[in-house]
Amino acid sequence: MQRFEYKILPSKVEEGHLDESLVEPILNRLASEGWEILAVTPIIYEGSTISVAHHLRRAASSSRSAGFPVGQRHSED
Repeated sequence: MQRFEYKILPSKVEEGHLDESLVEPILNRLASEGWEILAVTPIIYEGSTISVAHHLRRAASSSRSAGFPVGQRHSED
């Protein structure tokens, strides 16, 4: 079964605009590390978009286990 790890990258919106010159280099670096964007969600406060959340994922390798030590599984006890 394919395993994934996830990351959320928040990006501030100022005066109704996202500064691509700040976000693009970060997204390009993350893409070079294997991350892909799944979705972009606006964060709205009092009727205005104050930020967006970029939801990313990449295939988990055997050396990465999304927050749990390698070889240890999360149980739903």
